[in-house]
Amino acid sequence: MDNDIKLESFGYKQELKKVLGLKDLVIFGIVFMGPVSVMTLFGIMHVTSKGHSVLAYIIAFVAMLFTAYSYGEMVTAFPIAGSTYSYTQRAVNPKLGFISGWVMILDYVLIPMLLYLISSSFANAMISQIPIWAWVLMYAIPITIINLMGIEVAAKANFIIAAVMFAAVIAFVVLALKYIITGHVSSGISIEALYNKDTFAFKSLVGGSAIAVVSYLGFDAISTLSEETDIGGRKIGLAIMLACLIQTFIYVIVAFLATVIVPDYTKVVNPDTAFFGIALKVGGSFLQIFISIVIMIAGVGTSLAGQSAASRLLYGMGRDKVIPEKIFSYLHPKFKTPCNSILFMSVVGTTGALFLSVGTVSELTAFGGLFGFTCVNLSVMVHYYFKNKSRKVIKHLIVPVLGMCVCVYILLGLSTISKIVGFTWMGLGILYLMIRCGLSDEFKNNISKVIFKEAS
Repeated sequence: MDNDIKLESFGYKQELKKVLGLKDLVIFGIVFMGPVSVMTLFGIMHVTSKGHSVLAYIIAFVAMLFTAYSYGEMVTAFPIAGSTYSYTQRAVNPKLGFISGWVMILDYVLIPMLLYLISSSFANAMISQIPIWAWVLMYAIPITIINLMGIEVAAKANFIIAAVMFAAVIAFVVLALKYIITGHVSSGISIEALYNKDTFAFKSLVGGSAIAVVSYLGFDAISTLSEETDIGGRKIGLAIMLACLIQTFIYVIVAFLATVIVPDYTKVVNPDTAFFGIALKVGGSFLQIFISIVIMIAGVGTSLAGQSAASRLLYGMGRDKVIPEKIFSYLHPKFKTPCNSILFMSVVGTTGALFLSVGTVSELTAFGGLFGFTCVNLSVMVHYYFKNKSRKVIKHLIVPVLGMCVCVYILLGLSTISKIVGFTWMGLGILYLMIRCGLSDEFKNNISKVIFKEAS
C-alpha cells in the first residue's frame, strides 16, 4: 500500500516532507546516540559502575535490543509521527498513550540539555575564559535555526557530523592500542577491564547500566521520523537495529580501552571530563584537542537530532489535540517544520542546561526513556498477541516481556532523586489529564477516541 494512503487510513494527511531514506535514518540514529557519547559519559559511568563500564554497556545493549525490536514491530504497524505516544495510544489505551508521551517529553527535553552541558563542559575546559552559559547559547541557537529550516538540511548536517565522530573514534582506538602495546600500561590488556572481583557490586553495575541507557536513546527517535521517509515500516525497523548494533560495537571497544588505561575509578577527579585526561595520555595534546573539538561538534549533532525528534513527538500530540493544537501542531508555511515545538524545546533545554548538572540530567533522561520503552514493549504484546491474536510467541510475547522486565528493573535501580522527579513529572501529567478531561468535553473525546482503521 502507498505510504500516503496508509497514513490517511490512520486519520491523518501527509503534511511533513518525505525526504529521508534508509541511510539517512541510520545516520540520524547514530548521530543521536553519538559514537563519541561513550567518551562524554565514560567518567560518570566508570565511577558509578565502580570500574565496570564495559559490562554496563553490554547489559544496556541487551535491554535495548529487545526494545529496539519492539520499536521495529510498532513502527511497521503504525508508521506515524509521535513514536511512543502514538504506539501506546493506539495499541493499548489513549490515556496511557498520553502519559507515555508526557513522560517521554521529559526524556526529549533533557537529551539536548544533557548534550549542551557535556559539550559546554569540554569547551570550557579548553577555553575557560568563555563561561559555560555562553557556550550553551552558542550551541542552542544554531541548532534551533537548522531544525527550523527542515529535516533535509538537518540530515545533510548529520552526515558530516557522523563522519567527524567516526574519525575521532578511529583515532582514539589506534592511539590507545599503540599506547597499551608499547608498555605504557603495566598490566596490559587485562580481563579486569571487563570484570574486577575486588570492586564489583551488582547495584553499582545496575546504576552504570541506567546511565548507559542514555547512550541508546537515539534509536527510538528514528521512529519519530516515519512520516518523513519514503521507505516502509520494516526498513525503519531495520534502521533502528542497525544503529543499535553499530553503536554498541563502538561503545564496548572505546570503554574497554579507556578502562585498561585508567582501571582505578577512584582516581577519576572530574567524571564530567575524565576522557579529556585519557586522550592526553594516549595521544598528547593533539588528540586531546581533536577529541574535545569533536565532542563539541557531536553535541551539535546529537542536540540537533534530539530537538528534531522531540518536536515530532509534540507535533503528534498536538495534532491529536491532547496538548494545545494551535501551538504544537503548527507547521512553518515554507519549511513544513513544527516550528513552535522546536522553539519550545530550545527554550526549555537551554534554560535547564544553565542550572542542572550532567549527572542529574543523565539519570532523569534515563527515567523518561525507560518508562517509554516499557510502554512500547507493552504495546507490542497488546497489539499483536492479544488484539490481533498473533501466535508468534517469541516475537510478540517473549521478546517484549523480556524488554519490559529489563527496562523496569533498571528504572527502579535509578537514584532516589531521579525516581522522585520522574514520578512527580508523571503525576503532573496525570493531574493535567484529569483536569482537562473534567473541564473540556472536547478534550475528553479527543483523549478517549482514536479514529483509524487498521492499515493493511
